[in-house]
Amino acid sequence: MHHTMIGFDNGLFRELKVISVPVTSLSINRGYGAFEFFEVINGKPFYGERHLDRFDRSLRLLKLAIDFRERLPKIIEEVIRHNQMEHGYIKMFALPHTPRTGEYYQAALYIFPTKMPQFDASLYEQGAKLALKEFSRFLPEAKSTNYLAGQFWSDEATDSRTVDILYHNGTTVQETSRGNIFIVKNGKVITPEKQVLKGITRSVVSDLLKEGQFSYSETEITLEELMQADEVFLASTTKQIMPIVQIDGQTIDNGQPGTITRQIMKEFQRIRENY
Repeated sequence: MHHTMIGFDNGLFRELKVISVPVTSLSINRGYGAFEFFEVINGKPFYGERHLDRFDRSLRLLKLAIDFRERLPKIIEEVIRHNQMEHGYIKMFALPHTPRTGEYYQAALYIFPTKMPQFDASLYEQGAKLALKEFSRFLPEAKSTNYLAGQFWSDEATDSRTVDILYHNGTTVQETSRGNIFIVKNGKVITPEKQVLKGITRSVVSDLLKEGQFSYSETEITLEELMQADEVFLASTTKQIMPIVQIDGQTIDNGQPGTITRQIMKEFQRIRENY
């Protein structure tokens, strides 16, 4: 990627450093907006259609309207071309600048490339850790710009192997601040169904599990079930499939990435390589 990054500024392609949001914007004053984020592999959005479908869902849930919806796939292609992206990540924001008129907020659309930190290979070989926090996201099905809790608590992960915060409601676990959680117990794979953001990586994992004839269900997971799981793993765009071997200082099973987790990691890599 060359030095000058080009982004889409609600109708114009401009240098990222000159794109700005008015200080009076509702998105800043009220922390209100929709967000989407995806990887670009071989110059193509990885599962781009699923991401756009989810973006639509977030817009509907948040009562946001954007121009350019029909042109979105083309606009994304342009952003990729302008930045000569072979591989990278793209963020999309729908940000309302003014109060609602009628049923929807009119939102401005911003799309731009972004760099993401690479996770250390040892986390995949030896497994990572999570920290638990009691917290419920508002409108979890919408991918909103509200990352206050996750951002605030991210500083608590002082240990380099603690990769995310896992949210629970006192009884059941939901999701991490930036990913979905899966557990394996007696060969059965389970992921929470309700009160979570339906991740795109999560959807790819669920395809793999169904095709691979695994026993798989979407149902609630209690804190107790989580801690007594044989295997735990995360699914997210940046972390991909990451084995979790410790939660809040408690070791999961034998503290090693499990067999089924490794199998899913391998399958997922295959999908990425052939994309």
